[in-house]
Amino acid sequence: MIWRVARKEILSTLRDRRALVSSLLIPLLVLPLVMLGLPLLLGGLFEREQTTVTEVAVQGLDNLPDALRRESEAQSITFTSVDDPQAAVRRGDYAVALTVPEGFERSLRDGKAELTLYSKTGNLRSELSAGKVEDVISAFQQALVAERLRRVGLEPSVLEPITVETRDASSQAERSSGQLGWLIPFFIAVWTLAGGQMTAIDATAGEKERGTLESLLVAPVRRAEVVVGKFLATMAFGLSAALMAILGYVLGGTVLRQFFSLQGEEAQEIVSVMGGALNVSFFGVVMLVLSALLLAALIAALLISITMFARSFKEAQSYVAPLSFVLILPAVGLQFADFFGSNSVLYLIPVLNTLIVMDDLVKGSAQALPLLLTYGSSLAYTALLLDFAFRNFKREGVIFRT
Repeated sequence: MIWRVARKEILSTLRDRRALVSSLLIPLLVLPLVMLGLPLLLGGLFEREQTTVTEVAVQGLDNLPDALRRESEAQSITFTSVDDPQAAVRRGDYAVALTVPEGFERSLRDGKAELTLYSKTGNLRSELSAGKVEDVISAFQQALVAERLRRVGLEPSVLEPITVETRDASSQAERSSGQLGWLIPFFIAVWTLAGGQMTAIDATAGEKERGTLESLLVAPVRRAEVVVGKFLATMAFGLSAALMAILGYVLGGTVLRQFFSLQGEEAQEIVSVMGGALNVSFFGVVMLVLSALLLAALIAALLISITMFARSFKEAQSYVAPLSFVLILPAVGLQFADFFGSNSVLYLIPVLNTLIVMDDLVKGSAQALPLLLTYGSSLAYTALLLDFAFRNFKREGVIFRT
């Protein structure tokens, strides 16, 4: 009887093309598009910023040394004289501005001079332009220091007695996941919710609105079987969406590597930031799918527990909408998980624990105890939510709300 109820809900959802598109097609296509589109966008922005002439507003343009002007022109930087550089940047007339005090060259000869650089924090174009100007000033400064050292018979290397060689100690899996690897568990969780909510709403509030729930309740089926059947159908679509998200990421990583394999070192750096591909062992893939299954079960139980209180399809949608924030907050916290260390309490927090475990699996650093704590607590939370749903499903005030 459980299978019959679940089969009815699955078939009912499959008749809705929107459910198929949102649960299967979109998660399969969106991730490859995002993974390919963002590197192209970022690469285009960085390349354009390096080759495009950057116009810098300057107060005290006549005080700027000729050597610094020549260095700037070589790096596609031009200067325009203004009276108020800070206001020019604030209004958006210029991305970056400089203040060169009077007597700047004399201060350089005497020992130390000061420049003031204006930019907008959080404005990508302004920050890129400021970085470009800072690089030019740094190059000019290094050349000036080297010249002064040669005058007294010293080599510039005397200022750097220690050379630091940086080597990447991360594993191949961690390098493959990239700096944005935390987005993988986030997308899996988001599509798990998106895939299951249509079925959950239709199986509860939708049946109330259509008046078919009464027919189901008078049939020879126990209410526990009805709840479990609707739960399994919801979980099936949530898991399908999660698996499509995982497959989409694998396909996106493959396309990303092939597309940028011949694009040079800069393109490869962008790929490493975005995450080249999943580099996970077979056991890791199995654990990742199991994690997605438990997350789908938890979200399905939560959806059933919430949507059964709604009187209509539209009301149920308003109940489900805030759940997106329940997933966004743990995903934001996932970026700072390294600061918490191996705190076992994190693996007892619902949703967050599964996202952390998924992140560990993607990076190849998952351990037995966190897996056991996460899977055990997820099963316990799912059982509690199902018990809550079953108890309320027996209440006529909930089932026959009008």
